[in-house]
Amino acid sequence: MSELQPPPDAVFDEYSEIKHPGAFPDAVKLLKHFLTDTSIPWTPNGTKNDVELSTYQPTPPLPAPVCRGIGTFPKHLTAEEILPVVHQLACRKYWDERYKVGFPNLRYSRKLVRFYAVQKGVGEGWFAVVAPRDFTGYSGHVKEVGEDGVTRYYYLQTSAEFEDVPEVKGVVRGVTSLAGWVLEETTEGIKCTYVVKFDPKGSIPGYLLDAVVKETPLCIARVKSLIEKKGLVPYVSMHDEFPGRLRQEVLRNTAGDDANFHDAEFELEFSWFGAPGSFDIHFDDKWENGAKVVTGEGIEGEDFELVKGTGKVTVVVKEGAKDKKLKLTVSRA
Repeated sequence: MSELQPPPDAVFDEYSEIKHPGAFPDAVKLLKHFLTDTSIPWTPNGTKNDVELSTYQPTPPLPAPVCRGIGTFPKHLTAEEILPVVHQLACRKYWDERYKVGFPNLRYSRKLVRFYAVQKGVGEGWFAVVAPRDFTGYSGHVKEVGEDGVTRYYYLQTSAEFEDVPEVKGVVRGVTSLAGWVLEETTEGIKCTYVVKFDPKGSIPGYLLDAVVKETPLCIARVKSLIEKKGLVPYVSMHDEFPGRLRQEVLRNTAGDDANFHDAEFELEFSWFGAPGSFDIHFDDKWENGAKVVTGEGIEGEDFELVKGTGKVTVVVKEGAKDKKLKLTVSRA
């Protein structure tokens, strides 16, 4: 098996043309349908780790039932603090037991990328029970205030076919119609709904598929546990006004990609083309010594100023840095 590799950094110098302009909006509509349609006959599967579990199998039946989890994050957390733990792939290996590797390989806007990801199989060689699965498609964010006045943050992935993302020998190309997170601001905290509709393709024993469907929504509990035990990861708010054009925002585990949960430590590499204005890079305000900021591209004092505060670093970009490639890395000091 020869896995696909991340693209060269220069790929992100330009935003790419969207080949399937309806794919992501259609997935958002599907997620809202599952969120709001009270006529859907969800089958309850109990509550585990404070997550309400349920499935839905329409007629005619799908290859795998739609699965759903509903949970709540503590009141002191905001949706913007939770989102990077959900969408940054360096975190995903700690809340998704089947995740193996993944990366964005094109960027379409600040909030939309093309992704490629591989899920682990079960067993190897002659003892392989289930082949690894890979997925490719669109991954992005939407923030809306509903007619009910509730602010909702949607983060979702949906599959699409691309000629330049070939299938890999020994890996089954799965199809995810929807893997969607909804974070809702409520008086009780952030309500989280996670819905997955997928076709694993290929062959999977029924008992394993059933376990996957029932366990997948427990990712909510694992995300919550990751934040409770490791704190917030550094991030730039996804839905704030951002001056300039984003290239990449990559969270890295400084302990190594294969580090265990206890040793994991994260840093954010944020690169963009400058424009006059300011934005904040947030970090956990419990970091005793604050944050360390390393300049990768651009010159502090000439292209931008850094103003350090509690739980954030404000980046003030100067007029002379317009359209200039800039890069900062933020980690625990």
